[in-house]
Amino acid sequence: MHAVDGIKELRSKITGSQWCTTLEEFAHKPIYKAISGSMVGPRFPAEKSYDPFLVFDDYFPLFAAGAPALFVQKGIRARNQLIDMFEEYLGTPGWEEGAAELITAMVDGARNESNQSWTDRELAAAINSDFWAANSNMSWGFFWCIGLMLHEPQSLAPLYEEIDAARDIWSKAHPNADLSGDSLTDLAEFLSNASLPFITSVVSETLRVSSSSFSIRAVVEDGATINGYPQFEFSKGDVLICQARSVHLDQEIYGPDAAVFKPDRFLDSGIVTEGGVHRPFLPFGGGVSKCDGRHYASKGCKFVFALFLLNFDIKLDPAHDAPSSGSALFDMTRIGSGVLHPTKPTHILVSRRK
Repeated sequence: MHAVDGIKELRSKITGSQWCTTLEEFAHKPIYKAISGSMVGPRFPAEKSYDPFLVFDDYFPLFAAGAPALFVQKGIRARNQLIDMFEEYLGTPGWEEGAAELITAMVDGARNESNQSWTDRELAAAINSDFWAANSNMSWGFFWCIGLMLHEPQSLAPLYEEIDAARDIWSKAHPNADLSGDSLTDLAEFLSNASLPFITSVVSETLRVSSSSFSIRAVVEDGATINGYPQFEFSKGDVLICQARSVHLDQEIYGPDAAVFKPDRFLDSGIVTEGGVHRPFLPFGGGVSKCDGRHYASKGCKFVFALFLLNFDIKLDPAHDAPSSGSALFDMTRIGSGVLHPTKPTHILVSRRK
């Protein structure tokens, strides 16, 4: 529960009645550090890696588009900094303590190749790739869970009502449970079992409207079609791109308000069509290349969201102009690269909850 350490660090920054900060500093950076600790272990220098990661992440769409190296020099330097950190870290005794099984399996497999083992540099570059995928998407996904709700008429009030009710019910049934964060076992049991349908709906709806992922497929034989429709016929070697965001915003699928963030959309019957068929929901891609970390990401967002709601009162700072609501919040230059980034900082006021 690396997020609990992040919560305690954030609480320590509220020295007066409230803390004036940005949602990026409050919600993105601590989750980045928590994901880093859970993936590669608590000894990884997450704080030091944060700034080069942001630079690399900013340049990622250009890398993905195949931009010439001349135009992405700053991004290349940032990527090399991250790879340097991973290479040095993997040479540190005991680094694997607390690291995710995914990372330890990658290292064990690469270092025990029967034919030719990977170099430490190649291994560090491979880990950096998975590290980017997790942090670029889950951190910003959680950011938007709070950011989008702050622009709703009731702001976070319905979420506070739900988490408080769930906590009260749990505490009555488990009078000795410690949900302060000092007992990770008690807290994890509560988060895993509490009924939080509205929070879960907000997470799903947030991913629906804030994600923009491409699923890329190569055609392997001539005459391939889509569901047998002859007007969609392709040749071997053609590359097809499914833009999942267009599916999520399709009014024939999600209704006339498809482009609107609707927090309760995924409650009960909101996730199915009138015919009882589930609507397409593709924030993690689809098919054989669907993101392996999708359950970690979606459940992680839900648990961390609940933790923040238990600990902090959050509202927009009236001293600053709030970013526009709706689609104007999103940086559409990152289309196809995962969860979208904000167009400008969101200033907030944070206080401790009693």
